[in-house]
Amino acid sequence: MLALIIAVILSLEADFTQTKTSALMSEPQVSTGHLAYRAPDYMQWSYASPQQIIWEINGSKSNVNPQIQKLLRMIMASIAGNSQEDERMQRESKRLFKAVNITMDERQEVAKRVELIEKNGDVTLIEFKNVVKQ
Repeated sequence: MLALIIAVILSLEADFTQTKTSALMSEPQVSTGHLAYRAPDYMQWSYASPQQIIWEINGSKSNVNPQIQKLLRMIMASIAGNSQEDERMQRESKRLFKAVNITMDERQEVAKRVELIEKNGDVTLIEFKNVVKQ
């Protein structure tokens, strides 16, 4: 699934590089940004390049469309270690993706790489660095 961490944490920040590959694009699309999570229900996913975009969820408030909000809430539940959400998240990820491959940083107990393979064959690779957690 989209589990970013194994242990329950209070906060997490990380820089990321996201590479999207699609048969419809001649070159992969590379974006960079920053992720911030605060327990129990705050997340900000900020793109710095190629365009500045900030997606944010703060409790029941959100500035993103329902599909992106669903994805961010799945990530938040994974970070929070919310096992009650696991089954629902697994069903949702199977609906959205052909496969989700996660490479863990075992020392920090966080994902260092997440590969999302869409049903149409498009691939999104997200690599995390400069991870700080509490």
